[in-house]
Amino acid sequence: MKKRTKTTDNTILVVDDNPLVTTLIAEVLGHAGYAVAVAASGQEALARLETLVPDLILLDIEMPGLSGIETCRIIKKDVRTADTPVFFVTASSYKEDIVAGFAAGGQDYIVKPSTREELLARVRTHLSLCKTQQELKASRARYRKLSFLDDLTGLYNTRYLYKTLQRYLDKYPDRAVTASFLDIDSFKQVVDRHGHLNGSRAIAELAGVIKPLLPRGCYGVSYGGDEFVLILPGRDITAGSRLVRRIREAIAASRFLVAHGLDLGLTVSCGVAAYPENGHTMVDLLGTADHALFEAKRQGKNRVVAYGEMQADGGSGLLPPDRHRANSSVQDVLSAVGAGDLPAHATAGEEQPRAGAHPRRLQRAVK
Repeated sequence: MKKRTKTTDNTILVVDDNPLVTTLIAEVLGHAGYAVAVAASGQEALARLETLVPDLILLDIEMPGLSGIETCRIIKKDVRTADTPVFFVTASSYKEDIVAGFAAGGQDYIVKPSTREELLARVRTHLSLCKTQQELKASRARYRKLSFLDDLTGLYNTRYLYKTLQRYLDKYPDRAVTASFLDIDSFKQVVDRHGHLNGSRAIAELAGVIKPLLPRGCYGVSYGGDEFVLILPGRDITAGSRLVRRIREAIAASRFLVAHGLDLGLTVSCGVAAYPENGHTMVDLLGTADHALFEAKRQGKNRVVAYGEMQADGGSGLLPPDRHRANSSVQDVLSAVGAGDLPAHATAGEEQPRAGAHPRRLQRAVK
């Protein structure tokens, strides 16, 4: 007897109440190098699919109990097997059965008895088509994710920020969210002394310090060159400020551009604000965090200032009077990016912060 050799990683589930049919099909597929699993009924097939996700299902239409068409409908409703191609193998040539099979989610059919060559040709065709569709789906997901990432830092971009933050506030109006603006102190001096290329490298390395310190569900945004935004869902001003201080300390303790023959120390100034106490809208939340950042710069840099602390210390807690212009800018962004899919999670400017910068920051980000 000729020894079978496995030549493919594809697994095919054959479902038929006639043991002779399953044996014959399994023999043909096995000799062609496919791994084969069998089931004698629709119920048994569904039980097998609890632990097995095959690459293709060959399914008889006419079976006692659960019919092949009803079995197919159940398979297509399960997220684990919804994309698995179903190929009906049937003795029926009635158009009504064939149409019903397609309506249930089947991709093709073959009338038995069929030749070995026809069966294998159709199996190869559908496995190849399924692989191509899976690769296309993965490629689309990858490029969709890349459209929300900043190339230099690997953090998210402002397009992602405006969509996710607004969506979160709409969905969870009663949950706390902390937002923080971070700005690298005296970064212009780094660029003047060491060049723009090393400046970009330093920004990327600093982002590398931030990313592993962000808990699950939180994310960082490259807001413009030496500026970053951190969004910390589920954290009030106390917990959020504590995390931002930890990040500031880690940055201050790090050395940058060592691999490029330099040894630089960098610090960041941070402004922190929380929803809902410091802003009831996305624009106001970002605005108060931005305003607190300016206060951190004014107080001497390399520190974290919470918006509430500004008010308690008698500092200016007022947002710029022209903040309605920022609101218009953000709404323009939201309209422009539309309602496309976002990556699950689970998330380049050079101006220094200044009083009243909030609207201009948002306008700069959308240009």
